[in-house]
Amino acid sequence: MKALLKNKQFVFLLQSELFSVLSFSMFMITISWYVVDVLHHPQYLGLIMAAASVPRMLTMLIGGVLADRVQKSKILFSTRLMQALLIGILLWGHANDALSIWLLLIVSFFIGAFDGLFFPALSSSIPSAVSQKELQPANTLIHSSQELLYLIGPIAAGAILHYFSFSATFAVSIAASIVSACFVFPPFIKDTKPMKAEVKVSYIKEFKEGFHYLRSSSIYVSAISIIIIVNFFVFGPMFLSLPILVEELGGSALNLSFLEAGFSVGSLTATVLLLFIAFRKNRGKLVLVFLIASVLSLGIFSQIPSLIWLIPGAALIGFFSFITYIPTDIIIQEKTDPEMMGRVMSIVFLASTAFDPISQTLFSSLMSIGLSARVLLAAFAGTGLILAILVFAKAKKWRNMQ
Repeated sequence: MKALLKNKQFVFLLQSELFSVLSFSMFMITISWYVVDVLHHPQYLGLIMAAASVPRMLTMLIGGVLADRVQKSKILFSTRLMQALLIGILLWGHANDALSIWLLLIVSFFIGAFDGLFFPALSSSIPSAVSQKELQPANTLIHSSQELLYLIGPIAAGAILHYFSFSATFAVSIAASIVSACFVFPPFIKDTKPMKAEVKVSYIKEFKEGFHYLRSSSIYVSAISIIIIVNFFVFGPMFLSLPILVEELGGSALNLSFLEAGFSVGSLTATVLLLFIAFRKNRGKLVLVFLIASVLSLGIFSQIPSLIWLIPGAALIGFFSFITYIPTDIIIQEKTDPEMMGRVMSIVFLASTAFDPISQTLFSSLMSIGLSARVLLAAFAGTGLILAILVFAKAKKWRNMQ
């Protein structure tokens, strides 16, 4: 840990990610509450989240290839500046009474598009900044710091919304994005510039190479399956349901921020635990057990009738989901060749996000025909549990991995 904190390149990446998470977490809770409380259209929440997820999928198809071709700090720097500009458009819209569903959809679309370039570049920067022995503490430190900001961000946004205005939260979010960009300014990071290929290869061909590389091992297939289950059956429906459950129970923006903070406390606890405990034996089996526990936690969450008890329920989901997700991510990085890292991580993020719009759109569509959020949460949890048990039974190589 001491060596990591003396690593200038890693520290700059860490600080950039922290301010990026602060900006994004404040942005998300602000637009979620604006749609529910001001526009009174909770049924559009899934559509807005899908508007961010669909372009993210498309740009991730080239984001990983781009991260293997271009200096990663240039990608990180430019995408954070564009995020600040896009949130600035929302600030202008709110100040001029022009913040409509359509403007939220358009801005969310472009923020998602730039995220598709940002995340593969960030993930593939970590293995090049630290040694392989430092991968678990480095990833865990980044994830734990992220969760701390996901705890602070929603509470800060909820307090600003409660005491000030939507414009104030947008302004703070813009400032955080700009600071994030400053930390990954290429002359500060001084990351390696990729070697130019002697023969030019198309983006599609390079992406296909990454896809075939992943398919070549059952370990990768099992890892992708785990990531899909966590995101589609746990994260997607849970985050979409939070403002809906708060409004159903008569809560406020502050209650919503506490509920999201509860999830962050759980996930932060999991990441801090991983800082001190390195799973060296039965890693594969433990990850699958935690996967089953995460979908069971969502089932329990769906039946909790009070705002107060929903908070520890969200914390439980955060704990088991992140203690599943982080070791899976680390295993993928450990087993990936450096020259394939950008493409592999882009496909991993694609697996994380490709099913989000489907999950959230399906959830919203089923709500629009009369099914309640609680019934749908229970249904998603039940289906996820069946699939998690199937992965446990079928993924023999993953289950026996040390």
